[in-house]
Amino acid sequence: MSAGVFVIAWKTLRRQPGALLGAFLMIIIGASLISAFSLIQHSAVNAVAPVERYQAVPVVAGGTEGLFTPDAVDRVRGLAAVQEVVQEFTFTAVVLNANGQPVFPLTKIAQFGHGWASAKLTPFVLSAGQAPASDDEVILDRELATAAEVSPGEPIRIMVAGASRTYRLVGIAEPGDSAAPLAYQRALFFTDGHAAELAGRGAGRVDGLGVFVKAGFAPAAVAAELRPMLGATIQGDAPGPAELPTLQVLAGGDRGVLEGSLPNDRATGQIMGMLTAIVALMAITVISGALITSVHRRSRQFALLRAIGGTPGQIRALCCAEALLLSLMGGLAGSLAGLGLAELLVVALRAREIFNPAFRVVYSVQPLVLALVVTLVAGQAAAWLTARAALKIRPAEALSDSSAVAEHTRRSTVKIVVGVLALACAGAVQVIGMAGLMPPALRGVYGVLASVLVIVGIGLIGSWIVYGLTRLGRAPVAALAPVSGYLAAANVRFKHRRYAGVVAPLAVGVAIAGWALSSLPLYTLSTTEETAERVNADYVIRTPLVREAYVGLSEDVRRSAAAIPGVTTAAGLWDAWAQATPSRPGQDVALQQTAATYATVFTDAGGDLLDLQVQQGKITDHGVALGASYARQRGIALGDQVQVRISGASAPVDLPVSAIFARDKGGQEGLVLSGAALAGHVAAATYDRILVRGRSADPKVSRQLQALAGQSGLVRVETPAEFRERFVAERSAATPNIGTLAVVLVGGFLLLAAVIALVLGAADRSGEFHSFRQINAAPRQIIVMVVWEMVLTVVPAWVLGVAATMWMAFLMAGGNVEATVRALPVGTLAAFGLTGLVTAVAGCLMTSHAAMRSLNRYEVI
Repeated sequence: MSAGVFVIAWKTLRRQPGALLGAFLMIIIGASLISAFSLIQHSAVNAVAPVERYQAVPVVAGGTEGLFTPDAVDRVRGLAAVQEVVQEFTFTAVVLNANGQPVFPLTKIAQFGHGWASAKLTPFVLSAGQAPASDDEVILDRELATAAEVSPGEPIRIMVAGASRTYRLVGIAEPGDSAAPLAYQRALFFTDGHAAELAGRGAGRVDGLGVFVKAGFAPAAVAAELRPMLGATIQGDAPGPAELPTLQVLAGGDRGVLEGSLPNDRATGQIMGMLTAIVALMAITVISGALITSVHRRSRQFALLRAIGGTPGQIRALCCAEALLLSLMGGLAGSLAGLGLAELLVVALRAREIFNPAFRVVYSVQPLVLALVVTLVAGQAAAWLTARAALKIRPAEALSDSSAVAEHTRRSTVKIVVGVLALACAGAVQVIGMAGLMPPALRGVYGVLASVLVIVGIGLIGSWIVYGLTRLGRAPVAALAPVSGYLAAANVRFKHRRYAGVVAPLAVGVAIAGWALSSLPLYTLSTTEETAERVNADYVIRTPLVREAYVGLSEDVRRSAAAIPGVTTAAGLWDAWAQATPSRPGQDVALQQTAATYATVFTDAGGDLLDLQVQQGKITDHGVALGASYARQRGIALGDQVQVRISGASAPVDLPVSAIFARDKGGQEGLVLSGAALAGHVAAATYDRILVRGRSADPKVSRQLQALAGQSGLVRVETPAEFRERFVAERSAATPNIGTLAVVLVGGFLLLAAVIALVLGAADRSGEFHSFRQINAAPRQIIVMVVWEMVLTVVPAWVLGVAATMWMAFLMAGGNVEATVRALPVGTLAAFGLTGLVTAVAGCLMTSHAAMRSLNRYEVI
């Protein structure tokens, strides 16, 4: 392109900014959203928890509870670079007030108990009192002691793993050397022996190792040497999700990850990445539509260029130059605006507890470059399309009257075919998934895949669907408003391409908003309902979810429940990542490298309290039960000998397959086995829940179980029905809710695009309004016609978006109609449609009134 083309393009932008105002606004908004979302994703992926408790030690090893055996500790001590190894226990310990309530809610700040010897790893020193010397003595940090209003020598109630005890406060600890108090956790210290008893890991196992390095050795190098050494002590480990590694050995600023005081935001960061991709796709679509609309608004200008000899190449170059200048200016402005938007979003997300309190924006140039590149690509893609549109304008028609420009009525065959194919593929994916024929790699995401296809389909053929809906609404509207309604229906029907730039963004915006809001409860239902349905007991004792993990219940709580008169069985259950591979010569090594499934481990006849829909065999204490889908995927049958690997196990366990059951959620929860079969290989775990069978109709049993739970709210006793209802609600609250963000930003972006397109379209209709006035149409009739046009455009588009939402929710629910109805965000979708309609009507009324005022009243017959 020559410099002269850029000069003409720049003059056009300066002298006729209104012609490209809509496209410029869309570029700025799109670039700011892409920049903000991408920056938040970058921050989440690169977030590092602050180092608080481990300030005094250079290298820390940790991971799964009770991971390190005495042998592992001895191996670390034997390294030449290691000066000292300090063993640590970390478990939730909650200080209770006089009313039995937590002094600090666990949802607000973590509270951990440790052995006093591990205080050497921390900045804490005694500021009052003395070290604990017996099992009934404890040290609190200053903030805990102040909140509990206790002083050294006074009694204090503390709950650990569901059991509360009375201790005597013997000391208060504070960070030394004028260090600031720990911001994200509270600390309690017991004697080392009592801390081991409270943690309950068994067999001399500990949770963490603080490694002090000799002078002359680099902590990072020592950490790198320790990783394979400690990894060799967990040969029976199962490979869980990448964000939940069994073992970590960290040095420097990464040590804070192992403190466990803050939730991991990387999963939320991945969701932000998905939203970034959606926004980028929508930005390309909306920006292209806005630029094409601007070309139609300037049809006389392009026709004049063609009439005076402008070549097709020159027209293309002019369109590309205009798009490049708009994209550069709007992209740069939007990218920089995204920095401030990211900060505002992080503040809002922290307030909603979607991100942890320590989350901060990590600035990088990459998100800015991404936003600029997307807008440039969108601009040039739109330039190619706008050039094609400009070259199709006939000079004679355009110069005679801009309102008389012939609308091309030929359907875009490729667009329609691709849209229909996308919807057909979505239906095919649904049928295949519900029939259980989906490949294993896609079983967990086929609903999302189908939903994306639905969004693409309605985006491509949405205007034609609305065209059909408008034909259905023509008669009722004409009956309500014989003149204005009839004209409005005719306009929308015969000039539906004028409104195509409105229909697609509005319908897709409603669909994305509905999908984002309905997918969260559906995901929660899919992951929790089967857990609740597995319960075959009269009562469930459990703790709440805190930072997406259970506080845990001790063996003492289970024994106390079992001792209640009328209780016949009380079994503890906990979940862990596990894997089963065939124990035969030449077994597929690749199976050992695949992702693990979720395993339920039970104690004391817990298999009898689980409703797994056993198809073959029987659940026993000396075998492993496999889910039917999981067994089929791995080629395992009843009676086969398998190697079971479980998170943190020192060695794999050989067990026979004693049962095959149906309820394994497509292989995602594929193992059930007894804790007795794992004895000596893993640490003793606290229970996620305790199932109790007894006389359910006996109120004495219920009262005694409630008395065992106490008043803290940290232990709950529920019937199976209560467990199902509350568990689903709790999991929903614990799952990062980015749906609201998607509704407000992505949906709002598309809504704004639709309104701008409508308003700019109305602004170009002065000639059309003039023709209506010449045939004695009253101004009021014209205004009512415009209002009905908005109704006939926005309402069908909203209906289309709602229908797409219902379809996608049905896909995500796996065909469960009841779950689909429960998950639909009816109120939000209604508010979204009403807002779009009111905004569109108000904007078009303003521009229509302005166009009417510009008419020469003396020309009206």
